Amino acid sequence: MTGTAPLVVWFATTDSTARLGRLVLELDAAGVDAVVLPGDGSVDPVLLAGFTTRTATRIGLVASLSPWVQPPFLAARALNTLDALSRGRAGWFLDTTAPTGRSGDDSGRWTPYDAAEAELVAARADYLAATEALWGSWEEGAIVADVATGRYVDAGKVHVPDHRGPYFASRGPLNAPPGPQGRPTLLACFAPGADVPAGVDVLVVTDEAHVAAAREHTATVLLAVGGASDASLPATTADGYAVRDVAYGSDSAAWLHGPLADLAETPRGGLLRDRLTGAGAPAAVPTA
Repeated sequence: MTGTAPLVVWFATTDSTARLGRLVLELDAAGVDAVVLPGDGSVDPVLLAGFTTRTATRIGLVASLSPWVQPPFLAARALNTLDALSRGRAGWFLDTTAPTGRSGDDSGRWTPYDAAEAELVAARADYLAATEALWGSWEEGAIVADVATGRYVDAGKVHVPDHRGPYFASRGPLNAPPGPQGRPTLLACFAPGADVPAGVDVLVVTDEAHVAAAREHTATVLLAVGGASDASLPATTADGYAVRDVAYGSDSAAWLHGPLADLAETPRGGLLRDRLTGAGAPAAVPTA
């Protein structure tokens, strides 16, 4: 990557709808590149992100979604809708934690509960392949919108992917054209030796020593920082920072008005993938 200003992606922690809404506005005003909205609480991250698109008009809106919550078609459709609403600012943080709850039916279909780690890795890859196939089911130029002939879509440019994987199946096609990015920007955590999702755009590491290994899989790497009282930015060879585990209120204010205040003199805009993969650091990260 090239650029002068480190990237900043903020992982929200609160489960309050009102606080999350206020936090997104504050981060947008502060010039933070993107916010990751949690998907493990009572608030639906995609719905909240859609709600904030009109008031937070620049920041990237990333929904944390697990493959174990909903079928690939519903996830692909929701994220595609968010990308359209936000004009290309949608992202997907792939939650790779093992499922903690249990649900099922009498269909005999595969479920992730009690599955071994290797099986979960294979199932996640299959889930990603299914969503990718759905996002790719519309070719560029498929929308004709010819009022005179009443023809809206060139049917020859809309394809049925009919994904039939070992764990997930989705016939498709997606029932709407792709958003401005084609597919949402994909973010995930990285750990040496662990599986890396195919097509990932941004990886988050917790240790500076892992930056080089993460770069073997993607061009953009962020170093995780955060904490209630540790409002500081360490030197890094990564492209910026993923701010995590910071409570909303005095702690978040300390970060926004402290170490992050000088990082976004000219906030980045445009498509989220472009800003996260083509406008980062490490040119201006702290060196001491």
